[in-house]
Amino acid sequence: MTKRIISLVLVLMMVLFAVACGADDAQKPAETTPKTPDTTAAPGSSAPAVTEPDYKPELPEVKFEGEQLVIVHRDPLANTYKEYYLMAEEITGDLLNDAVYKRNTTMEEKYGIEIVNVINDKAHTAVSTAAQSQSDEYDLAFPQMMNIGSLCTSGYLYNLHNLDHVDFSKPYWDSNLDKDTTLYGKLYAMVSDISLMTMLGTRGIIFNRDMAKENNLGDPYDLVRNNQWTLDKLIEMAHAVSEDLNGDQKFDDMDRYGMLTESSNYRYFVVSGGVDIFTFDADGNPVAGFTNEKTIDIIEKWRTVYNDETHAIDYNDLGGTAGAAALDGSKWNYGRQIFSRGQILFLQNAASTFNAIADFGMEQEYGILPQPKYDSAQKDYYCMPDYNTTVLVVPSTNDDYDRLGILLEDMAYMSSQTILPSYYETVIKIRRSPVPEVAEMLDIIKNSICYHVGMIYDIDADSIIGQASTSGNIASVFKIGEKRMNAQIKKIADAVQNLP
Repeated sequence: MTKRIISLVLVLMMVLFAVACGADDAQKPAETTPKTPDTTAAPGSSAPAVTEPDYKPELPEVKFEGEQLVIVHRDPLANTYKEYYLMAEEITGDLLNDAVYKRNTTMEEKYGIEIVNVINDKAHTAVSTAAQSQSDEYDLAFPQMMNIGSLCTSGYLYNLHNLDHVDFSKPYWDSNLDKDTTLYGKLYAMVSDISLMTMLGTRGIIFNRDMAKENNLGDPYDLVRNNQWTLDKLIEMAHAVSEDLNGDQKFDDMDRYGMLTESSNYRYFVVSGGVDIFTFDADGNPVAGFTNEKTIDIIEKWRTVYNDETHAIDYNDLGGTAGAAALDGSKWNYGRQIFSRGQILFLQNAASTFNAIADFGMEQEYGILPQPKYDSAQKDYYCMPDYNTTVLVVPSTNDDYDRLGILLEDMAYMSSQTILPSYYETVIKIRRSPVPEVAEMLDIIKNSICYHVGMIYDIDADSIIGQASTSGNIASVFKIGEKRMNAQIKKIADAVQNLP
C-alpha cells in the first residue's frame, strides 16, 4: 500500500485564515473568493515565510487554434455523485463554480481551444460505443470507477504511461492510483485535481463533536493528532453513547447510537487497518493480500459494533420507516437526518455528506476524521474512495495524444491553484460552526487516499469481504472466494498483457 505525500501549506493557510477571520462573523454571507493570507513573518518573529512549492509544469508554449477539448462526464445536477468540477457556463458568485469557470476560460485563452462538455451519466457506455465505431469524438472521459473494468480489458482506453508531458509524481496527480493499479506497466485511469470527485467521495468518519464532549470521550481531533485514533478507540467510543431515548425498551430510529453504518463499510475498515487488498508477485501478477489473520481480526472487532443493534443502526433498517417515507423513501437521507438530530456519534461517509447535514439544519458541532488506524504502531492513515466516484480516462480512439498530454498537465496544475482551495473553503463554510480542524482532517484524508487493482478491474474482493463479514464464516468464505478471484485475475491478466 502506497501513500501520496502532498504539500497543501498554502491551501491550509488560506482556509485557516478565512475561518479565523470569519469565526466571529458566522452570520455574515460567505465570501465568494478565497482570501489570501500574508505569508511573510512579522518583524522580529522567528516564524519562516510560507512559499509556494515549485511544481509548476514546464510545458511548450503552443496554440491549438480553433480546436476543441471534448470531455464526456456525469451531470453536475445528477441525483448522486454530481460532477461539479468540469463545467461552468458563467460566473455566478458560487465559489466552486467560479473557480471552475476561471480554470476553463484560462485554459481556453492560453491554448486557443474550446472546452466542450458532453453530459452523459453513463460515460463508460459513451466511450465503449465510440470505440466500437472507431469514433474520436471524445478526447477525455470521467466514468465512474466501478464501470471501467471492461473498458480496460477491451482495449478501449489509452495507456496513460504513454502520454508525453504529464508527470504523475506531481501533487496535482494522485500517484497512489498509479502505484496501486498499474498492471503490467499499463495505467488506464487516473485521478487528479481536475475533478475532486474522488476526494469528495473518499470515506472518513463524520462525528458529532458535542456528543463526544457531553459523554466525556475527549476530542477526536486530539486522538488523530496524538496517534490514538484507532479501531479499538472508535469501538470503545461507539459503545459508550447508546441510549433508549424514548424509554420504550427497544432500539429504533428514535434512539441514540454509536454508529450509523452499512455492511459495505467493512471493506473501508480493512483498508484503513493497513491491509493490502491486493499485492503483486515478482512477475507483476495481482495476488489477494487480504485473506489473512489481520483481516479476520479487524472484521471480528467491527462485528462487535455492527451486529449489536443497541450500538449501531444500519441504513437498511431505515428503509421502511415513516421518517424515510417522508423523504421520498430515501433511507440514506433519513440516516443523515437522524445524525443531524443528534442521535448518532459516528457516521462512516465522505465530506460530501456535509451538504445533507447542513440542509437538515444540525445544531450540534460536527466534523470529519480519517478512517481509524488498526493500532498506534501503524504509521499512516489509509482512506479509500467509494467506487461510484469518477476517474479520468483517455479513449484509445483519440488522435492527438501529444496535444492532450500538454492540456491535461496544465489543466491539472491550474486546478490545484483554483479549484482545490475553493473546495476546502466551501466545505468548511457550509458547516454551522467552522473550525480550523476540518481543513486539517481533510488534508490528512486527501494525503491518505489509496486504491487497489480490484477497484479498476472489477476483481471480486470487496463482495467477498462483505460476505465474510456478515456471515461470520470468515476463513471459509475467504478460502472459497480466493479461488474465484484467482480465476478472475488470470482472465484479466491474459487480456491486459496482450494490449498495446
